[in-house]
Amino acid sequence: MDYAVLTGGDIAPLGKDAVTAIHKVFDWANTSKKGVILFVDEADAFLRKRKQVAMTEDLRSALNAFLYRTGETSRRFMLVLASNLPDQFDWAINDRLDDLVKFDLPGRGERLRMLKLYFSLYVIDPPRITWWKRPRKIPLPTEVNWEEKFNRIAEQIEGFSGREISKLAVAWQARAYGSQDGVLTEAMIDECVNNMMEQHKQKAVWNEDKS
Repeated sequence: MDYAVLTGGDIAPLGKDAVTAIHKVFDWANTSKKGVILFVDEADAFLRKRKQVAMTEDLRSALNAFLYRTGETSRRFMLVLASNLPDQFDWAINDRLDDLVKFDLPGRGERLRMLKLYFSLYVIDPPRITWWKRPRKIPLPTEVNWEEKFNRIAEQIEGFSGREISKLAVAWQARAYGSQDGVLTEAMIDECVNNMMEQHKQKAVWNEDKS
């Protein structure tokens, strides 16, 4: 199948051109012989409730164009909407959704696997700076039992999202590159974990204040 990926945040800056852009996407989808998956990330950015005062006229027009093109079942494309705020969707958008799939935060086993994955990606084998230049290797302490270490961290970071876990690994990389000898010590690892946990708690407080 063919596919198209767009984000809700890309719609608002288009202003009056948003309606034309939306029609172009659906026109293209209807010409595909293979079928199309239309994936809209952060969909709540423009598919919000129309009764909201803060919605601009251009955004309202874009929403109406989207509703017009999705009013009937289609055999030519499948629509997938991703959102952290599904309660913000306009009622007509919810009416068009056949299935709701909730992705919970990673469990302990998932956090452990993600820690190992991102540690390998950003610390053990960092991505190339350019295709001909690799970043320097980050020396690691040999006395650390990494399996126990990752298991302990996976317990500590309960409630972390996948994005937060990847940022933790990036923080380890930055901490090592910023040190005098370029070595990532166990103390640095623990320091980054504690910092990320404090940030996570602060974000939770902000979310509670908003609600």
